Amino acid sequence: MRLHKASVLSNRQFLLLVLPLAAILILFLLLPLVLGFVATFTNYAPFQTTIRFVGLGNYRNVLQDGAFQAAVRNVVYFTGGSVSVELALGFLLAFALRKPFRGRSLIRFGLLLPWLVSPVAAGIMWHFLLNTTQGLLNYFPALFGLSELPYPLTIETAMLTVIATEVWRKTPFVTFLFLPGFISIPAEQWDQARVDGLGLLHQMRHVVFPALRVLLLTVMLLLIGDALGTFEAILMLTGGGPGTVTLTPGFYSYSQAFKAFNWRDGATSGWFIVGAVLIVGGSYIWLTRHSRTP
Repeated sequence: MRLHKASVLSNRQFLLLVLPLAAILILFLLLPLVLGFVATFTNYAPFQTTIRFVGLGNYRNVLQDGAFQAAVRNVVYFTGGSVSVELALGFLLAFALRKPFRGRSLIRFGLLLPWLVSPVAAGIMWHFLLNTTQGLLNYFPALFGLSELPYPLTIETAMLTVIATEVWRKTPFVTFLFLPGFISIPAEQWDQARVDGLGLLHQMRHVVFPALRVLLLTVMLLLIGDALGTFEAILMLTGGGPGTVTLTPGFYSYSQAFKAFNWRDGATSGWFIVGAVLIVGGSYIWLTRHSRTP
């Protein structure tokens, strides 16, 4: 009987601890989320007194907007390019760092630095470095009397530059996600693969990929979900330009809501991002379940 009362008391204490957090989440996260979603089906705008239901009109307007269509194309290109390079480089770096060697700790510390830089700070830093008139891009060529380097944020190269800066920032993160997986592979498996005469590619296929299959999938979908909502780096580095070359749905939503004061399209486009991330999350759950089956 005493044990039962103690368990009941502990449950009550647990509820008392959880309820304040639940109330804060409901008030400041869930409630605005629901109200914002409902408002996308109306003509709501700040300081507007008459609100009426418009159905899917806001979603239709956003889908028909050429700028949003360009943003979708850009984010597909950005996600495919950045995620593939981040996975490849992170995987190779983790493979190289899996065994102890002199200077490994220093290299790991150096790799960690880009990830510690916030997206906003990274965008400002790269914008300053790549600026041809006030930045450091042409400082050393000018110092030695060489010709100026081409501006990397033109219509032809802006997206590639954005992808390169994101790869620089996120590759260390991917490396440190993969590294424990490589370390967890028993040394006997590597030894057996070498005894069997397997080359490096066959070792990857028969030793690494079976052991890290779920981890690879997890990291890939995590990077995809993060790339779909890319905003800060675009804001600081290119501002979505030139034109709409680097415009993403996240930056489109921000521009509509806070620059054009078109709250309806800004909020509505944000829900397209939410839908895309939910699809990625659902795909992860489905794929991880099937990847565990023999």
